[in-house]
Amino acid sequence: MNIVKLTGGYTNTTLLLEGTDPQMIAKIYHVDNADARTEINALTLLNHSGMTPRIHDCFEKENRQFVMMDYVPGINAQMLLDQNGRDQGREIYEQLGIYLARDVHSIKRVDWEAELPVITKSAIDVEDLEFVPSGIKSMVKEVLDISEHGEQTLIHGDYGPHNVMLSNDSMFILDWEWAGWGNPLLDIAWVVWFVHLHYPHMAKELSEVFLSAYTERTNIEVTSDLIRAYSASKVIQVMNRIKNAHPDVHREWLRRLEWTLQASFGKA
Repeated sequence: MNIVKLTGGYTNTTLLLEGTDPQMIAKIYHVDNADARTEINALTLLNHSGMTPRIHDCFEKENRQFVMMDYVPGINAQMLLDQNGRDQGREIYEQLGIYLARDVHSIKRVDWEAELPVITKSAIDVEDLEFVPSGIKSMVKEVLDISEHGEQTLIHGDYGPHNVMLSNDSMFILDWEWAGWGNPLLDIAWVVWFVHLHYPHMAKELSEVFLSAYTERTNIEVTSDLIRAYSASKVIQVMNRIKNAHPDVHREWLRRLEWTLQASFGKA
């Protein structure tokens, strides 16, 4: 068996185990990493869904948590978007909307016992982030002051083309470390936020395609104010995760937060 190191996430190492049948990868976390337990629990919940890698084994060794799962061949959807642009993007964002509504948010918290974090719009207090100026904190609180509504569903937490693999006619959703139970708007807003930040020349068209595909399959209300509120909430949650990072990282995410508070995201 040959072991090949793949591009890993920020908190894990990913190894491809060549020669196994089926072909598998090993994701390796520190044993104290709470995100590892979240991903294991989310993938276990979805193990027979056909849209995620199947978990084969989990074990601990020498302060490391090993998760053995299927290797998903194919191409990353963001890479395909970067290469082929608008036409390919429309197909990708339509599929993102379909899968999110049909296969992820259809899993309601009330129906399942999976042990996952509960994530709310105001879960992280912006006052705890010392590198955020007081004026920005006030703007965040104003934007977040919008009523919560809707039942809690499974949410991915970092949903978008960057965490999707396209293989033949199937789409596989990867990297569930930020999963939890929460308002579906957390995922919806993050998709719209991501495309506006990284692909502004295509953002209006692709977000409309995504929202149309999603709302055709649900009865959830999506407005510009809700997208802004839940996007700002997600940005604050990310900033809490990187609060001990280099000041350059703080400055970049502060820039993104200010942009989020001022952006016009449109509505479904």
